[in-house]
Amino acid sequence: MDVGVRRSAVWAAAGALLVTGLGGGAWALGLFSGPSACAGSTLELSVAAQPEIAPALRDAASRFNVEKHRVAGRCVRARVTAVAPAAYVRDPATRARADAWAPESSLWLGVARDAGDTSVPAAGASLASSPVVLATTRPVEDEFRDADVKPSWKLLLDRKAGGIGLARRAADPAAGMTGTIAMIAVGQVDAKKADDVAGALRRDASPAQGGAGGASGVLAGIVGAERFDRPLAVTTEQAVVAYNGAHRPNPLAVLMPDEGTLSLDYPYVVTSRDQHKREAAEAFRDALGTRSSRDALGRAGFRATDGTLDAAYARQHGLAETAPRSLRFPTRKEIAEALSSWKA
Repeated sequence: MDVGVRRSAVWAAAGALLVTGLGGGAWALGLFSGPSACAGSTLELSVAAQPEIAPALRDAASRFNVEKHRVAGRCVRARVTAVAPAAYVRDPATRARADAWAPESSLWLGVARDAGDTSVPAAGASLASSPVVLATTRPVEDEFRDADVKPSWKLLLDRKAGGIGLARRAADPAAGMTGTIAMIAVGQVDAKKADDVAGALRRDASPAQGGAGGASGVLAGIVGAERFDRPLAVTTEQAVVAYNGAHRPNPLAVLMPDEGTLSLDYPYVVTSRDQHKREAAEAFRDALGTRSSRDALGRAGFRATDGTLDAAYARQHGLAETAPRSLRFPTRKEIAEALSSWKA
């Protein structure tokens, strides 16, 4: 990532890792006008969304479409497509097809703007949150406990912890913001080792491990660590919940670092320049703030925008109901360095 990209991304950092709520929710523009028939052709709305959150947004889109929301008399039909943020920023054709965008972190908004996409605003409305965590298998969690190894970002500093060999995994910070937050955290606990950690993670990364992917990608093949090392992945709490739902009876354990963490905020921004498309995208944004949409996001493992989790759901998955402790908010310099830390 060049200096220009880093500079714009840094200016967007104030909203990158903080979680903000959806504003409004009322139909101030009169976009919803009851069950009467629509006039003219359907107004198609295309939403590009972070792959992990896309299924919950599709659930909301299904309800939205049945309700026949209208703009200028035309029924709106929302369609959600899973798009990795790096692909969205890199591919002009992908950006051109999208009327709204919901990446994993507000940091991507600054990256996109600095890449020349002036349709992306500097900030968006947060849809949900998920803390960046460490994850390993349940047996390894037990080994750590027996060896008095504490959950900490310091586990990324060395290849061993309490005599236990570690196979560390993380996403490239330039491709996945979980990797960016990992490098921010490492810099805060031991700035002198940050470069060594970045080099080690870069060397050990592979496509199968999600080296160029996101929170869920690093969990691919996590139970098959080589050289008898114990797997330790940087991912999100939501990705672990989703993994466990698909890999029973071999669940992973969430290790919440003692120092605290930062969360992804999943912003929703309207990018279309067409006025009718913009009104449709804003109507869908409001629909994503309804109780049914928030419930769908909660069932998918996402926390509310304030970092809390439903009490019953938290007990079911062995997670904390309250928002996790926060790391010190990073400086602009720390964010810029983390974004480019894997560059040779």
